[in-house]
Amino acid sequence: YCTVKENSNARSCIFKVDRIPRNTQIVISYTQQGWSMMVVVFADEFAIIEGPAKVKIHKGETYTIDHVKTRRDMTPGGRMMEAAIYKVSENLLREMGKASGKIRIYLAGSVTEEQEVEVAAKLFSDIDTYIEETKTELGVLFKEE
Repeated sequence: YCTVKENSNARSCIFKVDRIPRNTQIVISYTQQGWSMMVVVFADEFAIIEGPAKVKIHKGETYTIDHVKTRRDMTPGGRMMEAAIYKVSENLLREMGKASGKIRIYLAGSVTEEQEVEVAAKLFSDIDTYIEETKTELGVLFKEE
């Protein structure tokens, strides 16, 4: 999960889930402000995804996650891309890793109704390994918390 750029010694730790139906992708990383989860949605029209999202763990708790920002772009094929970034807790990430069944993420859209992203929970089964590797590689950031 973690890599080091040889020329600058910069470390990057990324957990990526891109085998999701409906043209979506999830990228989890750690910043100085905490854990972030970027949910990328590709659609025919913009949904203007902004505002808090809800994460429902299969037959479990529903979490609300804070929206940080959204980046918008257009793909070479003419589809719209919205990459919404959310601040998430380590607890939520671990719950996603332990979930069975489906995880549903409901993104707040101001042009269309909520955008729903459904993810097979097994795609997060290695999240604990990712968290531990990230804490080891980026240890200085975690000591300051």
